[in-house]
Amino acid sequence: MENRNDAQLATANIALVQQVYDAFARRDIGTMLNFLDANVEWGEPPNPFNPAGGMRHGHAGFLEWLQVGNQAEEVLVLEPRKFLAGEDTVAVIGFTKCLAKPTGKMYETDFVHVVTVKDGKVARFQEFFDTFAAAEAFRNN
Repeated sequence: MENRNDAQLATANIALVQQVYDAFARRDIGTMLNFLDANVEWGEPPNPFNPAGGMRHGHAGFLEWLQVGNQAEEVLVLEPRKFLAGEDTVAVIGFTKCLAKPTGKMYETDFVHVVTVKDGKVARFQEFFDTFAAAEAFRNN
């Protein structure tokens, strides 16, 4: 049986991750950085057609991911739909719709984001989604 402290920690971790999504929606990068550990690992699956793919490290790596991502695609919809949490991990299940800027093609995919929390900060963010759909949108046919 889960003890009360574990439940409270899970609730606090969900609140932290929700604040990160809210800051992302507002494009409030300063607030996002405040929620990220200085040595954060941030990434998505490598993809030869999507330049934002791969793992990046630290605040500089996160800022690089944002810059590369903003140049490559526009996030039209980002809907976190369910948050599941444990002692140090939050899994976010959701839906996204993006426009690949180089080709003008859109793609939609469900996603799972796995967020590791350490000392009240996001220490790791790993995104899982339909990389084939994204690659097809970025690929020039």
